[in-house]
Amino acid sequence: MKKLSNKILLTGLVVLVGIFAASRFFRSPGLESNLRKNLLTLDTAKIDEIKILPSKERTEELRLVREGNLWKVIKGTRQEPASKSSVKNLLSSLNMEAQQMVSRKKEKWEEFNVGNNSTHVTVFNEGNKLADFHIGKLGFTQSSGGGFGGSYTYVRLSDEDQVYSVDGFLEPTFNSTFNDWRDKTLSKLNKEDVIKLSFNYPADSGFVVEKRDSVWYTAADKVDPSKIENLLNLLAAKYASEFAEDFTPTSLPTATLQIDGKVGNLLRIEAWKKDEAEWILSSSQQKGIYFSDKGSSATKDVFVGRKKMLP
Repeated sequence: MKKLSNKILLTGLVVLVGIFAASRFFRSPGLESNLRKNLLTLDTAKIDEIKILPSKERTEELRLVREGNLWKVIKGTRQEPASKSSVKNLLSSLNMEAQQMVSRKKEKWEEFNVGNNSTHVTVFNEGNKLADFHIGKLGFTQSSGGGFGGSYTYVRLSDEDQVYSVDGFLEPTFNSTFNDWRDKTLSKLNKEDVIKLSFNYPADSGFVVEKRDSVWYTAADKVDPSKIENLLNLLAAKYASEFAEDFTPTSLPTATLQIDGKVGNLLRIEAWKKDEAEWILSSSQQKGIYFSDKGSSATKDVFVGRKKMLP
């Protein structure tokens, strides 16, 4: 009787183990408890090239290439300086931790936008491939109060069928065009270095603002400290939004701003009035590059009037 009981117990144990194993294999991916958390782990300091074929513009692969401490964006024969902030944001996104596996089936790729027409990314170090993956669509979670709780992005490693959700707003980080990656810096400087701003306008309406013994003046009038501080804060990091690809200057600029420091010229910004709705801007920090301020306030922000600087 005792042997029979042991046999029943052993048989029951085998059945339970079989049921557990089957449940682990067939259970929903979203309930997977032993999920591979570290989906992608890279040493970003070793990355020197990133190739991207964005889903929004699949005409030609983009390349982000590191040269020393600087990055450039390349498309075909064109190459331009890349935005430092955009590249930094991308690099910080390359270490991915999976929230959950949402599918194991290739047939589900299109549902999550991780198929052959999705944004395809490959990462390299000295020609050696470090990562190869597809960025899919975004998803959003709700907070306990019903509001915005966070975002996630669907990702698939190129040599796998599985689709994962990854924390973060990654789709727009990778799915960008050539111009999206370009450096749009109009003005970048240390405001403490500035001692003089010369505004040159039509009809002799220009003026000069300069620091004398720690006090800012325009001619004999003191400048409002808060207003010069706001202007210098803006000039410390001012970016344009759009490139004027088809613009070639055929005349002198309509307005200029010369910024000087103790050691001489720091920056020169030039502006051409194209029409009532658009100005074209150029900066000495990016010679030969022209920006359009159509739909933005760049010209108005930079080229202020004398009266606006006074108390």
